[in-house]
Amino acid sequence: MPLTFILPKEYVGFLEKFSELEDKEGKMNYWIMKPAAKSRGRGISLVNEINQVTYGDAMIMQRYIKNPLLIKGYKFDLRIYVLLTSVNPLEAFIYREGFGRFSTQPYTLNPNNKANKYIHLTNVSINKYNLDAMDRNNSDVIFGGSKVSLTTLAKTFADDFKVDWQKVMWP
Repeated sequence: MPLTFILPKEYVGFLEKFSELEDKEGKMNYWIMKPAAKSRGRGISLVNEINQVTYGDAMIMQRYIKNPLLIKGYKFDLRIYVLLTSVNPLEAFIYREGFGRFSTQPYTLNPNNKANKYIHLTNVSINKYNLDAMDRNNSDVIFGGSKVSLTTLAKTFADDFKVDWQKVMWP
C-alpha cells in the first residue's frame, strides 16, 4: 500500500515526508489528496507542491503510484466483492465476477496534465463524461461507462501479459 497520512492528525509526519521526497524528486513528488468523507471522485486532486495541500475536514494524503500497471496505456483498478459472514472464525466468500474501472485518457506524468482527472482517476462518476476517449469491448456495454467485466480483464491479462488469471486471482 502506498505511503498514507490522514490530515490534520498526521500533518507533521506528512510534511516531513513530503519535504524529504521533494528534496529528492522536486516537482515529480506527486501525492493524491482525497477527502475522507466523499465518494465518486469528488474533491480528489493530484498535488506536488505543499501549498496545494488544503484541508478543513479529514483529508487522506497518499503517495501517488507513478509507475502503475497499465492496460493499453490506461490506469485501472479492480472491484471485487466479498461477503463476510463471520469474523471469528473467519468466513468469507468472494464473488468471481466483479469489474475493472479504467481511466479514459492514456496515463502520463506530464506536469501539464496533473489536473486531468480522466488520466489519473478511474472513478466511473468522473470518466462517464469522457466516454469517446477510450476504445472498449462492445460485450461490456452492459457494465457501462469505463467499466469492464473481470472476464474481459482475464482475457486481456492472458493476451497482453501472458498471465493466467485463474492461477493469480483464484489459486
